[in-house]
Amino acid sequence: MFRNFNKKNDFDDIENLKEKYKEEFEKFKNETNIKRTTKLGIVLVIVNLVMIGVDLTSFRSMRAENIGYLYLFYIHILTVVLLLLWYILYNIYKKYKKIINGKLIYEILLTISMGSCILISLNDLKISGQISVYFIGVLIISGVVYMDPLESFILYGLSIVILMIGMYFIVFSKSLLYYNIYNSIVVVIFGFIVSNIIFRGFLRDFINNKSLLKSKMEVEAVNQKLKEYERLRTNFFANISHELRTPLNVIYSAQQMIELMVNKENLNKRKIESYLKITKQNSYRLIRLIGNLIDITKIDALSFEATFVNLNIIKVVEDIAMSVVDFVESKGLTLTFDTEVEEKIISCDPYLIERIMLNLLSNSVKFTQKGGNILVKVHLEDNYVCISVKDNGIGIPDDMQELIFDRFIQVDDVITKNTEGSGIGLSLVKSLVEMHCGKIYLNSQENRGSEFVICIPDILNKDNEEKRNITNLDDNRIERINIEFSDIYD
Repeated sequence: MFRNFNKKNDFDDIENLKEKYKEEFEKFKNETNIKRTTKLGIVLVIVNLVMIGVDLTSFRSMRAENIGYLYLFYIHILTVVLLLLWYILYNIYKKYKKIINGKLIYEILLTISMGSCILISLNDLKISGQISVYFIGVLIISGVVYMDPLESFILYGLSIVILMIGMYFIVFSKSLLYYNIYNSIVVVIFGFIVSNIIFRGFLRDFINNKSLLKSKMEVEAVNQKLKEYERLRTNFFANISHELRTPLNVIYSAQQMIELMVNKENLNKRKIESYLKITKQNSYRLIRLIGNLIDITKIDALSFEATFVNLNIIKVVEDIAMSVVDFVESKGLTLTFDTEVEEKIISCDPYLIERIMLNLLSNSVKFTQKGGNILVKVHLEDNYVCISVKDNGIGIPDDMQELIFDRFIQVDDVITKNTEGSGIGLSLVKSLVEMHCGKIYLNSQENRGSEFVICIPDILNKDNEEKRNITNLDDNRIERINIEFSDIYD
C-alpha cells in the first residue's frame, strides 16, 4: 500500500496553516535565521582574514602582473569591515529588539555575503575566467538560511542580474559570457529549489511542533478534568457515605432508646413519639437519597422513563405550591404564588414537574432564614412556559453559580454546614428539565437571595388528549413532600 501524496495540496495545506500562526512563525524564523547567519558571519570573517594573509604573502608579487589580485585584497578588507559593522548593528539589535526588525538584521548579512561573492567572482573572472565563488555562495546561503519563495527569488534574482551586468562589461568573449551566464542560471535555479525544499521542511517542523504542543495542552486539559472528576468522585463517595451513615445512626440510636425504655418498662409516650418522628424523618432521608441515586443512574443509562400528557401546567404548579404552604409557614417563612395566565395547556410529565418544584422549594426553605419570603411565579416567554422559584435567602456566590448544576456540588461547606444534602438535587432537576426539552437558569446575589427559573416548551402532545385533572396526583403527595423536605430540620 502506497500513500497517495499530492505535493501541491500538501503545500496548500501548509500555507493555510502558516496563516494561522503567521506572526509567531515569522518571529521564530527571524530568530533562527539570525542565529544561523551570526555563525555564517563568523566563518566569513575568519575566511576573509585568512585570505588577507594569503594576499599579503602569496599573491602580493602577482599584483604587478595582474591588478585583479590587488582588487581581491581590497574586497577581502571591505568584507571584513562590513562584517564588523554588522556585528555592531547586531549587538544594538539585541538591546533594542522591539525597535529593530530582526528580519532586517539577517537580510543585511545576506546582502554583504552575496555582494562579496559577486565582487570576488567578477574579479576572479578577470584573473582566471571562473565565477565559482558565486556558485559556492548561492549554495551555502540556500542551505543555511530559511527563506520563503519570495525572499529567495528576490535575493537570487537580484544577485544574478547584478552578476550578469558585471560580466557583460568585463567579459569580451561571447562564448565565455554565455557559458558563465548559463552556469549561473543553473546554479541559481538549483539554489532556489534547495532553498524552497529546506524552507518547506522548516515550516512543516514548526507546524508539527505547534500541533504537538496543542495536543499536549489538550491532553493536559483532559488530565486536569479527570483529576477534578476524580476529586469530585472521591468527595461524592465521602459525602454519600456520610449521608447514608448519619440517618442510619440516628435511626439506630432512636431504636436503642425505645428498646431501653421498653426493657425498663418506663414507657413515656411523648418520648416514644419523638423517637418515632426522628426515625420516620431519617427514613425519608434515606428514601430520598437512594431514589435520587437510582434516578441519576437511570438518566445516565438512558433508561429513565417519563410520561408526557397534555394538562394545565398553571394548575399543577399552583397545587404543588399550595400543598407546601403549611410546611413553609411552620418554618417561619411565607410562600406566595403568582401567575400571568390562569390556564396553559402544555405537554409535560406532572410527576416530574412535582419532583422539580419540590426540590427547588426545598432548597429555598433550607437556605432562607425565618421571616423570609418565597415567591413561585409562572409567566410566558418566547414559546416557553417559565416557572420561577425566588427567595431572599443566603444567595449563591458568583464563582459557584456556573457549578451549581454540576453533580455532587454544594454551594459552600461553611454556608451549608447547618443543612444536609448530597449535592445531587439540582443536577437531577436540570436533567428532569432537559427531559422536557427545557432549560433552567439561575439569578442570584450572595446574601440577597436566589431565583431558579425553569422554562418548558409551549407544545402539545398530539398523541394524547387534554387532561385537566390528574386524579391520582395528590394521593401520595404528602408523603412525597415529607421525603423531599426530609433534610430540613426544626
